[in-house]
Amino acid sequence: MFYLIHKPIGISSFSAISHLRKKFGIKKIWHTGTLDPLATGLLLVATGNSTKLIPYIDKARKTYVFTVRLDGSTPSYDLDTPVEYLSDSILEQAQITLTEEKIEEIIQQHFSGKIEQIPPSYSAIRTQWRRAYELVREWQEVIISKRTIEIFSSRIVSFSFPEVTIEMEVSVGTYIRSIARDLGERLWLAGYVTMLHRSKIEHLWEKLSHKTEDISIENALSYEAIFPEFHVISPSQKVLIDLKNGIVFENTLWLQVWKKYLVKDGNMFVSLIEERDGMVRICTNNIE
Repeated sequence: MFYLIHKPIGISSFSAISHLRKKFGIKKIWHTGTLDPLATGLLLVATGNSTKLIPYIDKARKTYVFTVRLDGSTPSYDLDTPVEYLSDSILEQAQITLTEEKIEEIIQQHFSGKIEQIPPSYSAIRTQWRRAYELVREWQEVIISKRTIEIFSSRIVSFSFPEVTIEMEVSVGTYIRSIARDLGERLWLAGYVTMLHRSKIEHLWEKLSHKTEDISIENALSYEAIFPEFHVISPSQKVLIDLKNGIVFENTLWLQVWKKYLVKDGNMFVSLIEERDGMVRICTNNIE
């Protein structure tokens, strides 16, 4: 089953799903994308055999609303570490000259489409076989390579110096904190995140989410809601047996090439399959 929960500020994604594990009395549970402890918003959680389908949703686009403060910098690019403020003279000049139009111009020029960014050293990325943030807190040098990410859309929600709030739809692997740092540098200032909220995961909106203290088993989202691009079919018993046994067979089901199909046996989903090179192949079995 899948659940869309609203993670509050101050707890890790792991703590959020641990709460759900205890509440539902389940062992197998994971999420489709981490949120920092200081971030809030949507966390899509899979339980039981539904965790097998995480690879088909964890690359989903995500939309964030975040506030960048342009008056200084922090080692973590957010409020988790102390702020080193810019000088009064720099801030006074920026308050006079910096406009929303200038910020919009910089965003469109440098934060649109495929770009390269360096993730924060205060992150869960593994380097030297350990989490980067663990090494940083031990005063060890951390070198993280650039990565290519994609920004699909953005808009300025509000601007009042030194704060600008932005809504941005991005690819998996994007660090909003790095965008805040880089935006500050592009403006010849400095930047760090003071508010970060994940408002959307692909097509899943906040109205479908529940707080961890309020959520119940009945709030599970259907596979059709999670994977609207997958077709649902109910084949014959012979085909179902072949699928359950992991048998690859010729496409006699009129399946379309490269399309994925959720297979139902009565009211229960049993497999995710696809057509490839004229054959029906099983992506994963026992999905419910």
